[in-house]
Amino acid sequence: MSPVILEVTNPPSSAADHRPPEVVKPLFQGTGDTDYLCGNCGTVIASSMGPRQRVNVDVATCSACGAENKFPPNLLP
Repeated sequence: MSPVILEVTNPPSSAADHRPPEVVKPLFQGTGDTDYLCGNCGTVIASSMGPRQRVNVDVATCSACGAENKFPPNLLP
């Protein structure tokens, strides 16, 4: 798997409920070979994305740390 680190657009608040990355499941699951990681904590937000697969949002909040991450244009419809 080749990882891509996402751009953080809004860092997590210090009061956020943080969970260990290893217990958090990806928000999106594909069938390719690229993982998109939270730019703050490294948690996988979109797993195994292929070159023709897309996500339906431009930003996603990391389930582990609460940081808001921006997806690159190639993942948007």
